[in-house]
Amino acid sequence: MIEVHALCKAYGPRKILNDISLSFAAGQVVSLIGPSGGGKSTLLRCLNGLESFDGGSIEIGGQKLVPGGAKVNARALAAVRQKVGMVFQQWNLFAHRTALGNIIEAPIHVKGLSVAEASERAHRLLKQVGLGHRADAYPHEMSGGEQQRVAIARALAMEPAALLLDEPTSALDPERVGEVLDVLTALARGGLTMLVVTHEMRFAREVSDRVLVLHGGTVIEDGPPAEVLERPQNERTRAFLGLDRGPR
Repeated sequence: MIEVHALCKAYGPRKILNDISLSFAAGQVVSLIGPSGGGKSTLLRCLNGLESFDGGSIEIGGQKLVPGGAKVNARALAAVRQKVGMVFQQWNLFAHRTALGNIIEAPIHVKGLSVAEASERAHRLLKQVGLGHRADAYPHEMSGGEQQRVAIARALAMEPAALLLDEPTSALDPERVGEVLDVLTALARGGLTMLVVTHEMRFAREVSDRVLVLHGGTVIEDGPPAEVLERPQNERTRAFLGLDRGPR
């Protein structure tokens, strides 16, 4: 479903993504882990066109993105963003709109749904993420976990074929993390394709089909969770996971 070919991205002399080639199948749940600055978030942002790139190509659902940014890829990007949803660290809800209002915005203005159709879908999604009772709540009236679940529902409202999630629990209090992970686990079991940048190793181990480790702009591990998280081959992965620490 998603093909990445020799992807390169740099900021001046610093290489953020260095000749990355990857393939993601439909229905696959992939956790991207690794040290900060390794290129995980940049990779996700390139996949949905929020970042331009310098070399290589990306193919998603038959649409091809090439170097040159939004001007070169305008038509393909419009199609890709219909297929791929994005959830950020900060949920970025519209402060002046209710949970329901946030969710119906894009289906109405991008997909052309009527208010009634979009609202019906939004109510269904709010129930799906455990917030059926919060449709009329404004962001300032919701906890961080609730806001992030609304953000996930907002992304799902566009009926994406895949969902990209950039550290969706990193801005949450520990007691709220479980709320969001429960939603993601249910989505994974429902067969939604997901690429998740995460530091939640339990989620990566128990829910993912595959774990990628990025370091220095390259993929240094790629395999099933048990293999990557318990028997990594790369020394940098072992250090990141704390597997080389001796007994205390």
